[in-house]
Amino acid sequence: MYPNVNQKINIELVGHDLTCKSNVAEVGEAEIYISIPLDREIIGLLSIGTKLEVTFLAVGNKYEFQTEIIGRTKDTIPLLRLTKPKESEIVKIQQRENFRVNSNLRLMINEYELHTINISAGGALFSSKLDFPLQEGEQITGTLFVPNTQSKDEEPITFQGRIIRIMKNQERKNVAIQYTKLNRNDQVKIIQHCFEKQRKTQSKER
Repeated sequence: MYPNVNQKINIELVGHDLTCKSNVAEVGEAEIYISIPLDREIIGLLSIGTKLEVTFLAVGNKYEFQTEIIGRTKDTIPLLRLTKPKESEIVKIQQRENFRVNSNLRLMINEYELHTINISAGGALFSSKLDFPLQEGEQITGTLFVPNTQSKDEEPITFQGRIIRIMKNQERKNVAIQYTKLNRNDQVKIIQHCFEKQRKTQSKER
């Protein structure tokens, strides 16, 4: 399920926590061409090699895929050239369950204690030292400690996952993981925690 020509899409710059909107100009055999966003805060960051997370709507559902900028066209209308994902790499998002919330939770991977930046029922983003030995595409087993919504005690949730991207800066790196095997009851506990965090955030904003 690819986005259609002239369809509006949302773009998130991986590692920058910035989003913008664009339009699909062409879907080719190996590349997708999109209009260059006009947001001044973002345009200077759209260089070759920048990794993007693209979301779009189709048939009433929300879809997401990972890509990166591989160049620009020099036609009458300048466009960004993106790598075209395989159709199997385009993920349907369960919008009610897989929304992300900022949450600092304890996480154990390979006997290392880490902490999450944000989580959802589909995955998590955590911070680590630059020398933490992980690579994109690597399969992992981890334990996430999620507070019980009633007692507030930490409950260990074991999962299997995959490293989907790594974003480095000068001092640390942020690592995004996607769960590949997670007990449904444990997934419900994560969802409940996300709703609780969202509720508290909304209460503070009122």
